[in-house]
Order: sequence, then C-alpha cells, then structure tokens
Amino acid sequence: MITTSAPDPRDIIWENATVELAGIQLKHSQFNALLFTGTLFWSAVVVSVTSISNLDKLSQVLPDWMIPEQGTFWYGLIQGYLPVVILELLMLLIPVILKVIGKKLIRFKSNSELDNFVFVWHFSYRVANLLIIILSGSLLNTFEEVTNSPRDAINKLASGISQQSQFFLNNMIVAAGSENLWELAQMPNMISHFLIHQVVTLEAKSKRALEKLEEAKAFEWGTVVPPFIFAFMVGTVYCTMVPIVIGVVAIFFYLATKVYTHQALYVYAQPYEGGGKLMYLLNKSIFIILHISITIFGTVLGLREAPIMGPTFLIVMNLITFLVRRRVYKTFVEPSVTLALTNARIIDEENERKAERMRAYQTYKEEKKEKRRQAIKAANQNSKRFSLPSVSEEEEPAAGDAKEKSASYLPTSLATSASKTVHFKNVESSSSSSSEQQKLTQRHVAKAGEKVKVEQQTKNENDAAMDFFLYRQPSLNKSLWETKPRPYRD
Repeated sequence: MITTSAPDPRDIIWENATVELAGIQLKHSQFNALLFTGTLFWSAVVVSVTSISNLDKLSQVLPDWMIPEQGTFWYGLIQGYLPVVILELLMLLIPVILKVIGKKLIRFKSNSELDNFVFVWHFSYRVANLLIIILSGSLLNTFEEVTNSPRDAINKLASGISQQSQFFLNNMIVAAGSENLWELAQMPNMISHFLIHQVVTLEAKSKRALEKLEEAKAFEWGTVVPPFIFAFMVGTVYCTMVPIVIGVVAIFFYLATKVYTHQALYVYAQPYEGGGKLMYLLNKSIFIILHISITIFGTVLGLREAPIMGPTFLIVMNLITFLVRRRVYKTFVEPSVTLALTNARIIDEENERKAERMRAYQTYKEEKKEKRRQAIKAANQNSKRFSLPSVSEEEEPAAGDAKEKSASYLPTSLATSASKTVHFKNVESSSSSSSEQQKLTQRHVAKAGEKVKVEQQTKNENDAAMDFFLYRQPSLNKSLWETKPRPYRD
C-alpha cells in the first residue's frame, strides 16, 4: 500500500474523485505513448510551416501573383515573421488539447496532477520544435550533397544549424513584443466580458453568477512556464554560435519579468496549492536543456574542423552537468521528498520562533537605547539650566560627575539628596561587571523568548482548533458554503 498526503480540497477535481487509480495509471501510460508518437506527425506540421519562409521553393508551386517581389515589405514579413506567428498560434492549441486529455480522458483527480501533465508534454513539444527546425533545414541540404562531396555535406550540416538561428531570433522578437503585450492587455477576457455584458441581462442574473464573472483567472504553470523554458533553451543553444540571440532573449526575459510580476500581483489568483511538485519537473527540465545545448555545441565544434575539441567538450561538460544535477538531487530534491510534512511544520515553526525572539530582543535593545537617550537629554537640560557642560552618549559613564558638580549649585537639602543619589549610582556602577551585564542581557532575551513562546503556543492552539487537515490546510468558512441558500440581491 502506498500512502501520500491528502491534496488541498480546492485542488481536487471532484468529478474524477471516484475514478480508480489503476485505470488512471493505465490511461496515463497509453496517452504518453500516443503523444510521443504524435511528435512524428508534429514534425511534418512544423516543417510545412517553416517552409513558408523559403519563397524561392514556394514560387515553384504557387502562381507568381501570390509571391511578393523581393525587397518589399510583404516579402520580408512573409519570409521572416509569418512562419513564427503561425507556429505560435498552433502552439496555443497544445495546452488546450492536453487539458482535455488529462481532465476528460485520463481523468486526473487533482488540478496539480493535471498541471504537471500539461507542463511535461507542452515542454516536450517545445523541445521537438527546436530540434525539428534545427535539423530540417540542415539535413535536407546535407542529403543533397552527401553523394557528391561528403566533406561539403558535413560543412553544410554545421552551417545549417547556425543559419536556423534567424527563425529563433524572429521568434524571440515576436515573444518579447507581441506576446508580452498580448498577455498584459488580457484581450480575450476583455472581449468575453464585453460580449457577455452586451448579450446577458445582468439584472436577470443571480449574485452568485455575477461573482462568477468577477473571479480571477488561475496561474496555469503548465501553460505559462514552457515558453520561458523554450526561450532559455534558445539562448543556451545559440549563445556561443550567434551571440545576438542571447541579447534578444535577455530583452524578452526582462519584459516578461515586468509583465508577469504585474499579472501575478493584480490579475491572477491561485485557487489551490499544489505542494510545489512542479518545481521538481522544472529543475529536471533545466538540466535537460543544458544537456541538449552542450550536445549541439559539441557537435558543431566537431563538424567545424575541431575533431578533438568537440568530443572532449561534449563528454567533459555533459559529465560535469550530470554530477551537478546528481548533487542537487541528493542535497535538495531527495530530502524534500522524504521529509514528513509534520516535521517540516515543526521546523518552520521553530525557525519562526527563533526569528520572533530575535525581533523581540532587538525591540528591547531599541527601547533601552531610547530610555538612555531620554536620560541624557534630561541631564543636558539640567546642565544648561545650571551652566554646566552637556553630556553625550559617549560620555554617559561620566554623567555622575556632572551631577556631582551640579549639586554644588543647588540648595543644601537638594545637594544632600543629589549627592546620595550620585553616590548610590556610583557604587552600583562600580559593582557591576561585564559578566553580570551579559547575564542580564541573557535574562532579558530569555524573558522575551518566554513571552513569545507563550504567545506562539496560544496561536498554535488556536490554529490547531481550526486545522482540518495535516499541514496548514485552509479553514472552512461556513458562511461561504455554496450549498447554503443566498439572497437574490443584498
């Protein structure tokens, strides 16, 4: 028997809650094989889309009036950006299809599992795009030259990999400009709300239906993150061969950081917590990209008359990347997977208590400094009143001497009381040692810590009274239960 932690109740897809686990695993394996086979057919789609940029070959198939003249605006648009736009529009369909497969056919029980499934195959098809585009242009030219001159064929294979950078450069330009601005504008939501408000009579809708229209969209990691990983992959592959690509990729990430930070703060709202399982896939994807980029660059070095440097770079760098990946797995991934959630909660709360004790001690020190400043300020005011030298914080140990001097200007009764006070404070200050000050500081820290501990214990007891699940699951608010009847209008 395998036991796992219960997911967040908001994470559960309740219509699939009764599906047997064996059936889900079987369908998952079947669709994995089907989607892997689908990459072969997807390669034909990608090659046909990228062939649009070759207008010389299209002129042999299409009539002359459909081919714009060379050097015109439409010629550059079709050759440079039309294939990129068409391919990106096709890629928008991939997450939608994967969601339908995961939710309706495989029938995952939680949204986080569905998101992981979409992420894996969305990323896989992005990697397939890169490899297909790189190899399609270079392999076709290589097959044409391999019978005549094998050496020229190898040179064309190496140069073809670099020449395909123009497609990815245009792709990153479109992503940095159009895609980021499209995401920022939220045009689909604006259009849908406009149509709904034009067609639907709002007065005829219930309050629950109106609140449904105002719900924020969820940040779907499986849809949003793979384009970022694809941009990172393009940058790592071409950073040494075509350096201008890495500059455009950097601009894309800079603009995307601004846009998606705004969207995460003001547009999206995560309705459930997936436990961070997607981060493991993200870590694995980054290392896969590094292996791919090292392999491509080592192959290009080997083809460009570097028969020793290329294979050496390929083997050594892949080995170093593998060792780093293994170290990361053993240091971070494996302990986080095997750590019990109850122990993780204990560690988090202990760290929180330590931080709270330190904050309390810092507050105590600040209050003590403030009292000392007030005492020095009062002493300085008395010194000015009786024309005595002022006292600073650095001269605080000598403040008693100033008070003794001020006592000579006072009446006899006041001078006697002042001298007694000064004598008492001098005795007290002379009898105190550094060890006693340290003990006093420790007692204050312990006292502050005990106070924080009592407050934290009370808070934990209150939290425990509201916990329904193992690890900080949200408390149920009965006033918001959907089963409770609600008024038509407030």
